[in-house]
Amino acid sequence: MASQSSQSPNAKSPNTLPVKEAYDQWAATYDTDGNFLQALDSIMMDELLPRFISLLPPSPSIADLGSGTARNTCRLLQIRDADVAGLDISEHMIEKGKSRCLDVWNSLPPSPRCHVLAFKPCDISSTEAVGFYLAKGVISTLVMEHIPLENFFAVCHKIMAPGGILLITNMHSDMGAISQAGFVDQATGEKIQTTSYAHTLSEVEEQIAAKNFEILWKEERAVSEGDLEKIGERGRKWVGVKVWFGMILRKLS
Repeated sequence: MASQSSQSPNAKSPNTLPVKEAYDQWAATYDTDGNFLQALDSIMMDELLPRFISLLPPSPSIADLGSGTARNTCRLLQIRDADVAGLDISEHMIEKGKSRCLDVWNSLPPSPRCHVLAFKPCDISSTEAVGFYLAKGVISTLVMEHIPLENFFAVCHKIMAPGGILLITNMHSDMGAISQAGFVDQATGEKIQTTSYAHTLSEVEEQIAAKNFEILWKEERAVSEGDLEKIGERGRKWVGVKVWFGMILRKLS
């Protein structure tokens, strides 16, 4: 769920808030603040989601870990007879997500369409808080940045059935070395940021092996000049920089 808050030397220091408080405040403008990394992630999900869905069994249970305003949860509604759950720490983001999914749900014919859609506010960095799902598929997009890797993969392992498929995307560490999630409070003009980890691919792959997942696909992505028309001019300063990576994994046991 990363945005980009980089600072000039003379800029006022951002106010750093806990993740839940920051995203509760961000919910009102999260989908409209011109976040180029979200836009790039959506482009990549056009390719990744069909690949992810092709690996799932019929009538799968699927969790969106860190569902936010349901930017990608709503794409899961088209999966026939799926049980879809959106999990997020921010109740304000979930309320936005519910509204978005309702609009999509009402636009779909009864078949194909998912069977069940539910949202649960919970601390997605805690294995105790997320509960027990045995999901056949999990997606988590632009979320890992806010969670220690050991916690993130422990939660994924807990909520997934053996053989389950995990799709993850995240801010690349090359970008994370100089920027992190943040936004400007529209009411006060104050810059807000929250917990952000610049996880490297090698660190991610260590946890993948430790939690007994296997990598089926991975890709790193830099911004190109050709992307700017779709992701906006805010992406221009990142041309040539790796800003995104994605993976599809399988839980072995």
